[in-house]
Amino acid sequence: MGPYFMKIAISYPPIINQDGQKAMVSQNRNVQFFKKPTYLLPVIHGQAATWLRDLGYDIYWDDGNSQLKSLEKWYQDLLKEKPDIVVFESTTPVMKFYWQLIDKLKSDLPRCIVIMTGYHSMRKPEETLSNSQTDIVLRSNHIDFALHKLIPYIDEFSDWRSSCPIEGLMIRSDENDFFDTGNFKQIEPLDLSPDIDRDLVQWNNYAYENGNFMQTPGTYATSVIRDCMFGKCTFCRYNGPDVTFSIRSVQKSLDEYQRLIEDYGAREIFDDSGVWYRGAEAREFAKGIIDRGLHKKDCYFGFNTRFGYFDEETMALLSKASFRFVLIGLEAADEETLNRLNKGYGLEDVENNLRLFTKYGLFPHLTVMVGYYWQSREQLKNTVKTVESLMFKGFARTLQVTLCTPLDFTPYHEECIESGVLLTEDYNDFDMSKIIVKTPIPHDEYYAAIRRMYGIAFHPKFIFKQLRFLVRLKKKDWQFLFTYGIRAIRRIRQHIFNLTKHQNSQITTPIVLRPSHRRK
Repeated sequence: MGPYFMKIAISYPPIINQDGQKAMVSQNRNVQFFKKPTYLLPVIHGQAATWLRDLGYDIYWDDGNSQLKSLEKWYQDLLKEKPDIVVFESTTPVMKFYWQLIDKLKSDLPRCIVIMTGYHSMRKPEETLSNSQTDIVLRSNHIDFALHKLIPYIDEFSDWRSSCPIEGLMIRSDENDFFDTGNFKQIEPLDLSPDIDRDLVQWNNYAYENGNFMQTPGTYATSVIRDCMFGKCTFCRYNGPDVTFSIRSVQKSLDEYQRLIEDYGAREIFDDSGVWYRGAEAREFAKGIIDRGLHKKDCYFGFNTRFGYFDEETMALLSKASFRFVLIGLEAADEETLNRLNKGYGLEDVENNLRLFTKYGLFPHLTVMVGYYWQSREQLKNTVKTVESLMFKGFARTLQVTLCTPLDFTPYHEECIESGVLLTEDYNDFDMSKIIVKTPIPHDEYYAAIRRMYGIAFHPKFIFKQLRFLVRLKKKDWQFLFTYGIRAIRRIRQHIFNLTKHQNSQITTPIVLRPSHRRK
């Protein structure tokens, strides 16, 4: 069987919890449950699908969430397609679901090869292979590079289970034995991976329901950074021995932006890289946008970054190039926590950077976490007061508050285990909707802090600052921020519900310590 006849399904089943919420893969590639979901285009899987299609394979892009399918409809459609290979992306809160799903799928399609991707399986591949009939686990986030070599090898060699030379895999060689091909090493330039074929991945399904988009249709760019150039934050999945940093060329990214605007009518483009370009690359990109006239095309641009990554010259260029949305992690407002999280910046950097972003008409979106296992009442109060101060001064436009969850196999997760503060090992509890560590103060106080911080959006002082900010902007910017503000307010209730729904059903007894499972 040749590549022109093999069918590959890249599939996301719609998973609904007991509250009627959808399981959505969030920006950190963890699963969270939402009533009104945000549909995030899985960029790397989109590149993989495009690359395999370019090789001649029949690709079935199968996102049951964005396609608004029921689980039953999604499953029956998948069976009708009879794919030769199915690729799933898994993460901790839905691992048990996937194990059951895979066994059912293998029962109905016994010849189908199941490949599992995602941060949980890649860091604990033996577990997934032992608990389900999964055939292959990709032990790397470079899914596109792995699959574009793996699929042709499977297609050509019948003994692939025991002979595959491709690094970064764990393969079921028989019922109980697994073949580990070693750690993945990124030696090929990121530019080799193609731009996402937007028609193939049905990009319109992701273009409207997204909390990051201020204008629609919006879309995610093919990420300019794979993993993270910093890669040291203890709570983040971009920290680990299997993370391999690589960067896309500026000109290739500019070419894609131009196509997205001119061929697809995109009005907003967001880059979801762990951290976007900085320094010379950021300035080159902004100048490229201006030189190509893309800043005059009624399209805005956004990205993730860190405090201290841009000087004033770069911010001015970004503003001129129609960059507006800047997602930036504050995380906490005390030096002890920032040091323990290994953030690499201090509080003095925060206000200085935000003041400059605001000066040049950029819209900082702060992300904050509460519920660290050491976080005292005083530290929590400092975080709330700092957030209020920044928002009331007009140095941040919007805010996202998250419960700090010890995501599997991060340094923070290992630290929680070693400190004896992790309250559960039930994977279902890692959906970022509850505090799952023992803390110095009652959990209720963290939930109250969440409500208070989200309440800033309705405070007259904040609204007044927003209006003053709007007055000095262009009409287009005014409409932009006003529309986004209305949409953000609508989402606040949902965020508060998601983050406080478990406050009266807390886990209170620490689990027994276990050995570390982190891959060395």
